[in-house]
Amino acid sequence: MNRLYLVSKVWLIIAVVLMGVLQFLDTGLYTYITYKVSVEGVYLGLLSATWSLVYIAINQSLSRLADAGRNKLLVFISSLSLILIFMLFRSVNELNGIVIYSLHASAIATLNLALSITILEVYDYFNWNSINTLTRVLTTLIRGLTFLVVALHITDIPVILLSTITLSLTSLILIPRIGLNIERRLFKISKDLSCIGKYVKASSALLYIHKPRDAFEYFERVWSNSNALKPWRVLFSALLYTMFGDIILVILPLYLKGTVGLTDLWLSWGIAFLFASFIVVPFIIRLSSGDNVNTKLIGLTVVARGVVLVSLLPFIFYVNNLIIYLLLVLSLSSIADTLMYNKFVEVSAGYGVSKYFVAREVGSIIGSILGGLLFTFIPGSITVVTIGVAVLSALVIAL
Repeated sequence: MNRLYLVSKVWLIIAVVLMGVLQFLDTGLYTYITYKVSVEGVYLGLLSATWSLVYIAINQSLSRLADAGRNKLLVFISSLSLILIFMLFRSVNELNGIVIYSLHASAIATLNLALSITILEVYDYFNWNSINTLTRVLTTLIRGLTFLVVALHITDIPVILLSTITLSLTSLILIPRIGLNIERRLFKISKDLSCIGKYVKASSALLYIHKPRDAFEYFERVWSNSNALKPWRVLFSALLYTMFGDIILVILPLYLKGTVGLTDLWLSWGIAFLFASFIVVPFIIRLSSGDNVNTKLIGLTVVARGVVLVSLLPFIFYVNNLIIYLLLVLSLSSIADTLMYNKFVEVSAGYGVSKYFVAREVGSIIGSILGGLLFTFIPGSITVVTIGVAVLSALVIAL
């Protein structure tokens, strides 16, 4: 048992490092294509949307494998995708740029499913929030360090791709086998029993049947303490949240291309990711404490992210300003996304985690295409659209 526990810990560390490097490649490959290939806003919108479509297709087609505990097969598919990326990266152009970026979507989607489902089964359900939070913070840290290593010319993207292949194959060997969905079933039973308890307690309002107004107030007061948030509301909020973020982020490299070099952009991303990984920890731990994640705090964080995204955009043409901008955006994004994911796990008992990732990518598709079109044809409307969608996302989950 001790050996199995140790192996699961080692695997988790390797998987988190791999996820961090893959997340670097998300932004790294995207900005590399933007700077090295002559592209326009519409192409970048389509590139980002294609990534999301592949990500959704992988999640939809392989989510049953995740729920069935086939985590090793998922990691194998991720490894195969990374090998193909390495082979194609020798010559990047508009066509194979889309293929490379799509294969990256496959790699990160399958690893994400394997990581999520293994955490949900290997670890006790009362530790899910803390482990999910820890893994997200660590991946942000690794992502930032990888940006700095590449920006300072200590290594380059081909070497990074080789390292991901090595890490992925190592993860394939060490990943714990999972079978029965014990932890998720226990959590679901716990939530069902809690709901029954609330119902029984609230039903005691019948004692006040001779006083209808008092009976109604008592029932409402007791039942309001239960978790009435439906999973679809979290999913829809996540969709809108990703949508308004991608409206800005999809055109950001093109927006900066004429004034900020690729190395400076990567350096800015690296510093921002590095500091964000430390800044967000106390906030996430504090906001995630207790049995229920506060939806109103999630809503406020979502709106704050939208305001920062658009209000500081005109001032980011200097590297120092760009670092501050990215740091604020990343910090708010990490807090909001972690809390939103934890909330979804809480209300869904850990089943269908792929739906959360799919909802985000549907939002990314809409936001990517919309961002590219608005930047090309109606740039003046970007601020209004972004703030409007941010407010709607907050209202959906908070009210």
